[in-house]
Amino acid sequence: PFSGSSPVSAAAIAAASAPASGVPASAFATSAATAATAATPSDDELQPWEMDGWVPTTASGSQKTPNMIRNELQRYIDGSSETQTAIIGRMGVNNNSFRRFMNPSTYKGKWSGCQNGTYWAAARLLAQAKYDKDQAAKAAKKAEKATKKKAGGAAAGAKRKVAPGDEKATAQDSLTAPPAAKKPKKSKKEEKADANALMERINGTALDDEYPKVFDSCPEIVKKIKSFLSEQPGVTNAGFCAALGGINNNSLGKFLAGKKQDQCGNITYRTSYVFFEKKRIMEGKPKSARRLKNESEHPDGFSLEKERAGKWFFAPAARGFYF
Repeated sequence: PFSGSSPVSAAAIAAASAPASGVPASAFATSAATAATAATPSDDELQPWEMDGWVPTTASGSQKTPNMIRNELQRYIDGSSETQTAIIGRMGVNNNSFRRFMNPSTYKGKWSGCQNGTYWAAARLLAQAKYDKDQAAKAAKKAEKATKKKAGGAAAGAKRKVAPGDEKATAQDSLTAPPAAKKPKKSKKEEKADANALMERINGTALDDEYPKVFDSCPEIVKKIKSFLSEQPGVTNAGFCAALGGINNNSLGKFLAGKKQDQCGNITYRTSYVFFEKKRIMEGKPKSARRLKNESEHPDGFSLEKERAGKWFFAPAARGFYF
């Protein structure tokens, strides 16, 4: 039986996965073929992700967690010209399995999402997509080299005279491919829905410590908040406050207007730190040099207490927040 506490191979849980996700075990072995958008080198040469027992791994060789696959799949969907429904169909999973897998709160254990067939189908789809992208890049690079070589040879030969008025036609002849079709711009309602889904996924990311020490200064958190609000389409102040546990918009405004650490007792400080720490982990990014320096200089984290008018103002206690 699956424990939900450690990574397992596709072969080890294929039979157990099918009933839980509604997808037959055979779908795991064929999902990559369904998802493929380019032919493999030969009919009898399988790619690694098409073989039994294949496990998706990181660059370091460790198995990718369901959370990693979930985030990679969402980025793939967001950047694809295909509809989500079409991508689900290519993976060979049903909508219910897909929705359960994409909801971070569905599974409690770090590895429990492996029981859902969407984990393996998505992993194979992403592996195939990466392979296709790499192959296309190699082909483009090869074509570019051939074009440069051909152009160089032509330049070394006799120059063809261009009659007056033919310059435009010659320039047009040099365009060998039509411009790529632009992806339709999303409506504000769609952007807001995507932003809310993103913040829900961030909040659903687990931390090793439920109440971590704060290793970013107030100015660093302010910078992250402003960047998130301005660069992420669809994110509003109200939506961000809701993602921080429903904090008051006035608290957010005061924190953003603060100087140095004078807003360290503001509830926005700790809740935002936790939010962006989850975002960092969800995206698989390492700790910054500044973050490591803060951990070294402030091993107990930054203070969350502020003395004002002769009395102490406490931010978070062991569980919950006090004002």
